[in-house]
Amino acid sequence: METETGAALIIKPKRRLFREIGQWLVSRKRATMSNDNPFLRTSMVGLWLASCLILVVSSMGMPTGMGTAADGLIAILIGTIGMIIFPPIIAFLLSLVYLPLPRKYAGGVIYVSLVIFAVFYYADAGWLPAIVVSCALTLYGIISGMMISLWMSRSISKKIKLTAVAAVMIPILIYTSWPMLSIGTSISVLHQDDSLAEAVLPLEAENPAESGAYRYSEFAYGSGKDRHRSEFGEMADLISQPVDASIYVEDWSRLRSFYWGFDQDELPVNGRVWMPEGKGPYPLVLIVHGNHLMEQFSDEGYAYLGEMLASRGFIAVSVDENFLNYSVWQNIPDNDMKVRAWMLLKHLQQIAVFNSQPGTPFYKGVDMEQVALIGHSRGGQAVAMAADYKRWFAADRSIQGLTDMRIQSVIAIAPTDKVVNKQSPSLKDTNYLSLQGAMDGDVNNFYGERQYMRTSFSSNSNRFKATLYIGEANHSQFNTDWGSMDDSLPGGLLLNRAGMMEAEAQRQVAKVYVSAFLEATLHGRKEYTALFRDYRAGLKWLPQATYYNRFEESSFRGIARFDEDMNQITGINGVTVEASGMQWAEKKVEDRDGNSKGTRGVQLEWSNQGTYTLNIPALRSASLRTGEETSLAFALTSLGHELEDIQAGEQGQEDIPIPFIEIELESGNGAAVKLPLEDFMPIKPLPHTDFTLHPWLEEKIRDGKYKEATEPVFQTFTLPLDRFQQSNPQFNPSHITRITFHLSGERGRIMLDDIGMTD
Repeated sequence: METETGAALIIKPKRRLFREIGQWLVSRKRATMSNDNPFLRTSMVGLWLASCLILVVSSMGMPTGMGTAADGLIAILIGTIGMIIFPPIIAFLLSLVYLPLPRKYAGGVIYVSLVIFAVFYYADAGWLPAIVVSCALTLYGIISGMMISLWMSRSISKKIKLTAVAAVMIPILIYTSWPMLSIGTSISVLHQDDSLAEAVLPLEAENPAESGAYRYSEFAYGSGKDRHRSEFGEMADLISQPVDASIYVEDWSRLRSFYWGFDQDELPVNGRVWMPEGKGPYPLVLIVHGNHLMEQFSDEGYAYLGEMLASRGFIAVSVDENFLNYSVWQNIPDNDMKVRAWMLLKHLQQIAVFNSQPGTPFYKGVDMEQVALIGHSRGGQAVAMAADYKRWFAADRSIQGLTDMRIQSVIAIAPTDKVVNKQSPSLKDTNYLSLQGAMDGDVNNFYGERQYMRTSFSSNSNRFKATLYIGEANHSQFNTDWGSMDDSLPGGLLLNRAGMMEAEAQRQVAKVYVSAFLEATLHGRKEYTALFRDYRAGLKWLPQATYYNRFEESSFRGIARFDEDMNQITGINGVTVEASGMQWAEKKVEDRDGNSKGTRGVQLEWSNQGTYTLNIPALRSASLRTGEETSLAFALTSLGHELEDIQAGEQGQEDIPIPFIEIELESGNGAAVKLPLEDFMPIKPLPHTDFTLHPWLEEKIRDGKYKEATEPVFQTFTLPLDRFQQSNPQFNPSHITRITFHLSGERGRIMLDDIGMTD
């Protein structure tokens, strides 16, 4: 009995305690909104707008495939539900600790700031930038809300209301006009250095970017079952056969199958075609996109190239590989790089079938021995892999019918260069061109230079390779559907656009170079080769920008490449090297991340002056086959920005020393000639790029991806030997025995590569 009574005594205090806690919680619930006045309640609208705005922007970077409008409405719905649920919960928690705040409003501020922080943090902005952006945008939401409250008040004058509107609009105007401000700068453009030297004559040919004389038709081939675009579905002009990629792809999600309506067993062969009218056959050019968001189709973005090429007598096909692209909801299939290249081969097989079928637009109209591949981003790597397909697909029995096909030329636009199955493509006797922008915020290393180094020629192949580095170009604007941002939203909002080329200007560069390259390599218009030797030959066709070009043709005879051995005092076939007044060493060329570009060069560093000399023995001199129509050629990059105590100025270049270099040639009879390098082409410093809106962000976002503002990019210098003979008639250009680089200036550092003779 005593035990029962004792238990009752214990239970009663517990019940009383729980009742008191419940009453206290109820009282705190009633007091939750006690400090929130009508002004602040109305101001919550600004916070709601801020949360919905950032969620709508984020939805553009993570599309569901239902369309931008639907994604935006879903984002607004989520933002609205969040504002209904979470601020009251946070307000109640604040009331429990008796904080004398307008608790619901404070809950709204906390909720919105956490939403914005999470959005930018998971967009790889880094935690500190995410905090800064979150504070800034939340503050904007606070101010906007208060301005809305002022506007709705009947007791406030119109002047104050207009001031409130201005306070809300000015930050938006500041952001949208950011490219015109000096907070984020890109590079110092040295257009005056593009004046034509005496040795460089403007090309006397029609602008390759202009439309040609051919009328053309546009049509599409596809599976006939595409559920997203009718041109590959019920409206397809030709029905292609699906292909089975299951031997390469294992990780194909159910969501991906649900979205596309097929899996890796039945990948569609879809392409949109621009074909010249009239009797062929015509060269075939395939164009393939890179890894944009899967739900935002990429193949339509190269119509500007397809239309131009068709008008100039090429069959252009933009290949659909969107089903291999990344999705926020479904990631990316495994082995996607390999399958991208494999799909290009499947398109060539399918077009070969169409070419043999009477009644198709392709019938006997395709010259399968004159094929070129153009790729952008991951597509830029895929086209090189396809051109070297036996390296990966030699055992694939489904790759048939390609023995009569010849890929003559490859163009890579801002390509990736990933190792696939421990291998990289190596092109032999294939023309190669790569374009890259210094403001590329996606592929911010010039990987096209690696493939350039892995491209080689037989001496009599009559081929060439070239690169073009464009100081003011970015990644996305080469595709008309990718916009101007090189990162998906919301991360793209933090990227700098100051100094960036207009989209049409950037695509004009692509049109000039793509067309001229294909005219030279597939149509035999060799006069256009001069553009690739020296970009200044085509300045009348190009928009104003900063250009660097590298070039080598099959007639090049090397004197020193710096890859032949590890001995820095020897060159090729008995050439010896000596230097004085400087520090010098052969080193690997590195990109922004410190990774090798696949080549070595000789780095020369001096104070005041120094010389670097190549001594050429008689037998090697004879084998160079030099004469009045021969030129000395070499690649050079200025590394003045790497010198200690040298800092780039506000515009990127002002404090970096420009070296003064003279080239001295000596012939077997002892006659010597020394000419300034600037008489042929001035040396330009490398572009200094601020990728983000403020330099503080460079090392913070994307795991420090943008921490390096500059990477070594080579410019090819071509010095005609007849210019030396004009300065000294005793000089014999057919027998060169010595080449000396005279380097002067207070301080300097350069790197040389690929020194030799070319015709």
